[in-house]
Amino acid sequence: MTSTIRQTNGDDHPEAARKHLTDAQVLAAQGRHDGAGYLAGYVVECCLKTVMLLEKNDPPKIHILAKLSTQALRLAAMSSAKTAKYAPFQNAQHSIYDPESGWRETLRYREQGFISAETAQIWIVEANFVFQKTVACMRLDGVI
Repeated sequence: MTSTIRQTNGDDHPEAARKHLTDAQVLAAQGRHDGAGYLAGYVVECCLKTVMLLEKNDPPKIHILAKLSTQALRLAAMSSAKTAKYAPFQNAQHSIYDPESGWRETLRYREQGFISAETAQIWIVEANFVFQKTVACMRLDGVI
């Protein structure tokens, strides 16, 4: 399902978030925790970039979830924000955002077994939470 904010280069952040969430869940069920955890991070990244796209049509080229979250929340807090209702929040319980022990795009270079089953499951739950608060609600509201 293509979104209404698909980029001219073909990038479709909401659709990518949905696809990565499904794939993360399937990989976790198959015991492939590294891939599952890795994709969970991309779910969050794509959701945060979706919030930004609705406001300014140009997502940043970074992968650091804590920075993306801060930028998305800043945009959503503007008085003219279309995305205030969809602003995901991060808190101490969301370990995926932790810059030291959380998700980062360089995890793809780590050895098999680096992401534990427990961590992968936690990140999938956190990614699903962000997805439901952003992309899923935007689709229900007809925004994307």
